[in-house]
Order: sequence, then structure tokens, then C-alpha cells
Amino acid sequence: MPRTDENGRQLKALLDYLLDGDVEAKTIYDALGISSSTYYRRIKEHNYPDAEELRRVADRFDLSYPDLQIRFGLMSRQEVWHYVESSNLTVATVAEARPTTRRRPKLSELAPRPDAPPL
Repeated sequence: MPRTDENGRQLKALLDYLLDGDVEAKTIYDALGISSSTYYRRIKEHNYPDAEELRRVADRFDLSYPDLQIRFGLMSRQEVWHYVESSNLTVATVAEARPTTRRRPKLSELAPRPDAPPL
């Protein structure tokens, strides 16, 4: 029996719920980077999904990796809080990037490459 979330849902059912629609199995095994036969074998195993599979799914579907770990019982909320509080977190601001447009050179500004063979 595979892992389920706190409401008894398997990964596909949870994704259907979180993403508000039917997530196809192909989308999931593509996200996991495995073949369809491996996917259908894995979903029957007791350790499905593991932490790496949850990370890949979180990345593909833009979900919270720690939240998925908590939902599937791989980490507790207290463990996540303890980790966040114990690490030295720094916040960096990103300056707003200005769009840069590069002007194409004029024909008069062009010169042949010295290493290019003659035509």
C-alpha cells in the first residue's frame, strides 16, 4: 500500500485536488522522469512517493516541497520549523531589471572576420 496524505489520498488524487483538475498519469511520470511501466510498478510500493519523488513533483507543478513532505508524513511541521529556525537565513533583494535592447550595427560598422576563409 503506497503512502497517503493525512486524508488518505494517494499522490495522484492529491494533485487532482491541489491543481483543481484531473492530472494525467503521463504528466506525473514525466515529472518523475520515469517510464510508464516503472510508474505503475512504483505506485503499488509501500514507499511511494519518496522524498525525491515529492521534490520532482513539487518542482514540476510549482508546489511547496516541505508541504508535500508534511502531507505524506516524511517530515513533521515541528521538524520543518526547527530547520527554518536553526538555519541562518538571509534575505536578498533583487534589483528590478531594466529591459535592455541592443542596437544592431549598421552595415558601415561591420568588418570581415580576420579568421574567416575567403568567399
